[in-house]
Amino acid sequence: MSFINTRLLDCVSYGTECGPTWSTRRVTLNNGHTRRNPRRSRPLYVATVLFRALKEEDHKAVIAAFNACMGGLNSFRFKDWSDFEVANEILPVLGTGSSQQVQLIKTYTFGSTTVVRPIRKPVSGTVVMTANGAPLAATVDYATGIATFTAPAGAVLRWSGEFDIPMMFRDDALPLQAIGRNADGLMLAGDVTLEEDLSV
Repeated sequence: MSFINTRLLDCVSYGTECGPTWSTRRVTLNNGHTRRNPRRSRPLYVATVLFRALKEEDHKAVIAAFNACMGGLNSFRFKDWSDFEVANEILPVLGTGSSQQVQLIKTYTFGSTTVVRPIRKPVSGTVVMTANGAPLAATVDYATGIATFTAPAGAVLRWSGEFDIPMMFRDDALPLQAIGRNADGLMLAGDVTLEEDLSV
């Protein structure tokens, strides 16, 4: 299996669903209480993508992507339109005054509870880093989300930018349906389920 550093079509239809899933182990005790433990330390993103009334070239692009990925074998970039930006996110390290590296992240907070999500597929050309509010020159590996830089010792580091999710086709079949005809030929539709690839 491998990662194809290309984004799947953005021409999704209204009704497309994408969001985080968690896995919780639940055990009900004899006294009626429920003991709960997480099976993962971070969310797994799943999407049901609706392609409606695709143009002929888009239809061909979806089939090409599916076959190039060999169904669910290889993964690729996907844009979650509900959550694809980071604004002034504080990074979990301070500047050291020498060359250092840090994994880009996004933090989700509710009350006093925080979950940190590693951002592994930032979008090229969108990442901006600062040290104590001043622009910081950094080299970003857009395949891993790791930034390399030199910042003043003790400086607070932040970043802003856009990111994709590494996704794979959940199924090895791609059902597409002709729903009409227009000047471009057949209008095609299909629902495709994607699942985040946590291995890349």
